[in-house]
Amino acid sequence: MKSKKTQELHVSVDIGCYFHSVAVGLANGKYLGKFEISHNKKGFKEFFSKINEYKKFSNGEVSVAMEGYNGHARPLDTMVKIHNYKLLNINNLKLARFKEVFPSPAKTDAIDCRKGLELFQLQQVIPLAKRMVVKSLVLLCFSY
Repeated sequence: MKSKKTQELHVSVDIGCYFHSVAVGLANGKYLGKFEISHNKKGFKEFFSKINEYKKFSNGEVSVAMEGYNGHARPLDTMVKIHNYKLLNINNLKLARFKEVFPSPAKTDAIDCRKGLELFQLQQVIPLAKRMVVKSLVLLCFSY
């Protein structure tokens, strides 16, 4: 007997001027993959096509978190809402602090979207991880 898929699909998008990096995972923290799309009609079509492929691993619910600036998220953000996906904003400052606590090897768009996904997925375990994250942030703030 197959188990019921109860996990929401989480999509993190690092918005760039010409290209967007995308990381995909499940709400339970499982990483499913990454890809890059161009900021044009073809790229947006590819985005939704890939999301549909990844939806088979989830319960069908999709949440998209975007880290962007200067309006480059448009029109993708509007298209996400038209598809009835939940749209969230990744606060740049909070993501930067998260990356200070949980460092990565370098600063690239692909790494930023992966870290955005990790931060996004953390909301599922906040009651368990909240003390550890808050304690780490407090130590980080007072270590300067």
